[in-house]
Parts: sequence; C-alpha cells; structure tokens
Amino acid sequence: MNNDRSRLKGTDVRTAGFEEWLFQTGAIASAPPSDDTHLTVDRSAAVSIGPRGTLTDSRERKARCCDLVKRMPAIVCQLAPNGNTLFVSDNITRIAGYLPEELQGRNWWEVFYPGDQSRQVEEVCSRFQRGDILDHEMTLTAKDGSLRTLSWTSANGYSQDGTLEDILLTGIGITERKQAEELFRTLSNSSPIGIYIVQDGKFQFANPQFQEWTGRRKEELLGVDSTELVAPDFRDSVRNNATSMLKGERSNPYEFQICSKSGQTRWIMETVAPIQYQGRRAVLGNFMDITNWKQAEENLKQSLEKLRKTLEGTIQAMALTVEMRDPYTAGHQRRVANLACAIAREMQLPKEQVDTTYLATIVHDIGKICVPAEILSKPGRISDIEFGLIKAHSQVGYDILKTIEFPWPIAEIVLQHHERMDGSGYPSGMMGREPHLEARILGVADVVEAMASHRPYRPSLGIERALQEISHNSGILYDPEVVDACLRLFGEKGFRLE
Repeated sequence: MNNDRSRLKGTDVRTAGFEEWLFQTGAIASAPPSDDTHLTVDRSAAVSIGPRGTLTDSRERKARCCDLVKRMPAIVCQLAPNGNTLFVSDNITRIAGYLPEELQGRNWWEVFYPGDQSRQVEEVCSRFQRGDILDHEMTLTAKDGSLRTLSWTSANGYSQDGTLEDILLTGIGITERKQAEELFRTLSNSSPIGIYIVQDGKFQFANPQFQEWTGRRKEELLGVDSTELVAPDFRDSVRNNATSMLKGERSNPYEFQICSKSGQTRWIMETVAPIQYQGRRAVLGNFMDITNWKQAEENLKQSLEKLRKTLEGTIQAMALTVEMRDPYTAGHQRRVANLACAIAREMQLPKEQVDTTYLATIVHDIGKICVPAEILSKPGRISDIEFGLIKAHSQVGYDILKTIEFPWPIAEIVLQHHERMDGSGYPSGMMGREPHLEARILGVADVVEAMASHRPYRPSLGIERALQEISHNSGILYDPEVVDACLRLFGEKGFRLE
C-alpha cells in the first residue's frame, strides 16, 4: 500500500466502506464495525464504492467478510484520531488477552503503552497526523503484563474537508520471531565461532568473531559479495562445496583460504545451512579460523618426516650389520626390498603400506645375527641342527625389533615372512591370510631373490626357475594375488633383480 492508498478521501460511507477497505488492503477482522463507524474513500482510488447503501445491504458480502476475518490470524482495529478504540477484532484476545468489548471506547495507546512505553507512541501518532506512516513495529503490554511485538499496516480515513476521521490498523504478532532473533544475536555475539548470513550473495549479518577473523568491521561487510573474501584459488571449490552442503549432499566441513583486510591469508573450516531470514531464503554460515591448526599440522608432518628418516637410517644400519657378517648374501635384503616394494605398488597399495613393506624387508634377516657366520657361509649341505638355528632367525629378528617403538608393524612382518598359506611355514604355522599382507609379499620376494641368486651351498637356479616355483605353488604356499603381481612385473613390466 502506498501513501495515496493510505489517504482515503472522498464520498462518506459507513460499514460498507470499512468492509471494502478490508478486501482492498488485505486487512482482517472478526466482525464489522458498529453502525456509527464511518470513513471516507477517494473515488479515484482502487476502492470502488457505489451509491450510499449499496454494499450495506449486501448480507452475503458482509457474512463472507466476517467469515474471512475469523479465519485469519491478525488483529484489525479502528481508532479515533484521539486514540479511542472504535472497533477491534477477536484476535486481540489471543495476542493481548483482552476481549474486544473490554477495549471498546478506551484509549488504545493508554491501554497498551503505559508508562515509559508511551514514548514510542508520540512518534507514531505524529506520523499518523501527517499521513506518512504505513508499516511499523511496536511492542505492546498484554493484559498479563507480558510484552508482545506486532508488525502493523495502517491507513488513515479522512472526511471530505480533509480532516482525519479514523485510523485503520492490521497487526501480525511477531513476538516469537523477535525473541528468536534476539536469542540468535545474543548467542552469535558471544560465540567463539564466526557466524554470518548471506542473502542474494551478499553479507547481511556478521558476528564479532567473524569480523575479527576477517579483519573487517560490520560496516565493511554488509552488502559485500561473500566471495570477495575467499582467496581466488579456492572460489570454485567453495562454491561447489557450499552448493553440495545446501542440497544435503555433503555433511563434512570444508576448508579453504580467505584474504584478510591486511592481505594475509587465513585457513578456514566452514559449514553452511539454508535458512529463512526476514521472510526470504538465505544462507547461514559457521566457520572457524584453523590457521594455527594448519601450521601445527605442518610442523607435525615435518617432525614425523625427520623421525621417519632417523628410523630409516637406524634400520639401514642394522641391515648393513647383518650383510657384513654374511658376504655371500650381501645385497640380498636390498634386492628383496626393491622387489617387494615393486610388488606392493603393482597391487596398488597405499604409499604408507609400500613404505612399511620396504622398511620391514630391509631388515627381514636381522635375526641371522645370532647364527654363526660359518653356518651362513658353509658350502654344501647343512645339517638339521644347523637348519634349525637358521629357522630361528625370524623369531630372533622379532625379539630384537619389538623393543623399538616403530609406528609400523615391522617386528610382526619380520616374524611372519616365512609363514605359508597351507600352514607349513614357521615359526607359528599361520595359515591363509593370517600373516600381514606385507609379510606375504616379503615371503614371495624372498623366495624369488634367493632362488635367482648364488648361494655358498649351490649356484643360482635362475629367475625362470624362481617364477615357476611361485606360480606352481600359488594359493598353496604363496598368496595368489601377490604371485600374480610378481609374475606381471617380470613378464609384462620388464622388472629385473639388481
């Protein structure tokens, strides 16, 4: 409704004019005003009024109007210029606790805005007199003393000489909405999380924490395109992630960088959700500055890498100690490690698992440190007792390595690398996939390298013989997936033991 509609001037009508105003403005009431109620309507306005009495005699129209009013949730009232109540609809009881008859003839402003509240009335009444007020919010005092906030739409009725005759008001209760808004403001203002609202792509709200993290005051944020804060390299991913989350396709927070006012980049972790804000669709965003976390994470990664290199150096030194005692098998562990890692990569295992395979393999024979060197380098056939000493090397290796707190199951892999699928291996007779996958890979690589290399007690059997061995016993002694990967390396990928 515009100002022309609010100043209804022209022919004097009574009840019919009030009903017409209800229909034309969307106002609602539970009963028509009394017979002495009247207002004036401009003939040139959208309201079309016929000769006096035309609408008054329409019983059907009156009944329809009353029925419509009873089914609608708003308050409709008619006030005299001095504020006395001429008419008020039944909905006043639901919202303010008064019966309509309790208010008839009483001053509306004195009833609902006592004491200090009267100050908010002065400005509104002066604007009514000027005819320049249409929509406004006011908080009234209900019968039980509680405060109720309403959103009002108004229209003035004038006599033919331009005198203000009455004020017509419709009000919708918005107390719950106001309470929810106030609660949101209280929570968001004290929240350690950055909270914002974006509507039509622009910031409409930003709490203090959001302002602090972005380095921008509220005045610098409101009305600004929300993507301006996002670092250029992240704008597409933020848009895609936010869209997925708003559609319910994503629940996990996403991370990106923003550019602060000072030009610094900050890491942000964010979630978004669709909401209604001031009656329209909007986006509620929650984010945390995780820059310090990211830096700590990077520092931790660097520390872990240094630790890893230290552990690898220790393992390499241990491997070298074993090979120096057994010159005939010098390089055996290194060659087995290279083949085992190639098999792990061919099986498309994660990098962490490939690295674990390498570290375990490079020291898999460390237990041989307890085997006399003359047995390790003895030419010809060895006795059962001597073979028993050699078989103990996997247990001895485990006993040595278990004292070191590796972040990987190195000791267990070394212990299990002579176990076989059918349970014929040692030292525990484990079957099937009981041993670690890395141990099953190591077992195949160890056999292939040992058969293809020269030993003190026999010459090299050759790579073809070694591949025949694992192929023939695939699924019996050796893991078939590991065997297949190994055969592909030599048959299709051109892998060579070096």
